[in-house]
Amino acid sequence: MVMTCLDSIWDELRPGETVIIEYSSLLFPAVVFYQALMWASKRNYKIIIDDVLDSLYLYKVHLQLAGLSTDIFDSIEIIKEGGVLPVGRVASHLELKQYGVRKVEYERAYKLIMSRTEEKQIVNLVVGAEKLFLISNVRENINTLNLILSYMGDKRKITLYFINKDLLEVSGAYLLPLLEELATTVIRIDKRNERYVVSVAKSINSKLEGVGVPLNQESIGKTF
Repeated sequence: MVMTCLDSIWDELRPGETVIIEYSSLLFPAVVFYQALMWASKRNYKIIIDDVLDSLYLYKVHLQLAGLSTDIFDSIEIIKEGGVLPVGRVASHLELKQYGVRKVEYERAYKLIMSRTEEKQIVNLVVGAEKLFLISNVRENINTLNLILSYMGDKRKITLYFINKDLLEVSGAYLLPLLEELATTVIRIDKRNERYVVSVAKSINSKLEGVGVPLNQESIGKTF
């Protein structure tokens, strides 16, 4: 089934979901990220961004070069993990340490933001998570997957993970299947006949099964 805009997909996501958005290294995921950001803003949802190893800076530069405004970042709280290039309102800047320490520090930073959040619904966008898997060992990777799983079902929020599947497959052949298995919705960004298409490969919501949204030139900026 073909939908006309990405908002039609975002609107069907359910509170508590963990959503994986897959893309390859030869595509620009920033535009889909941007449209998810604007959708959450229009719905007056609280937005939190997890920025791993300066991935958000890369997204911001791509959007600016595409001619899109990035002013919205200035009002968003960011949990930054590693990296040296701040974007947005960095609420916490965590160093990349061993998994156990990183987990405790992340949970502390997340709870701090949640404690001062008045909005009933939160959208948490995560960029660069695949880089954590790349620099970790197998045990740490399994622990990270379990941490992702532990946040699933929290009906105050919807979490969107933007995942470079090429990099993830280099990190470990088992990682992408495990992520897809635990995700409640799997969305893929592809390019067909020189046109970007966003499609739903799996969803807990039967209305989204098999849905595809072609992105036209006007909606994604002249660079893309």
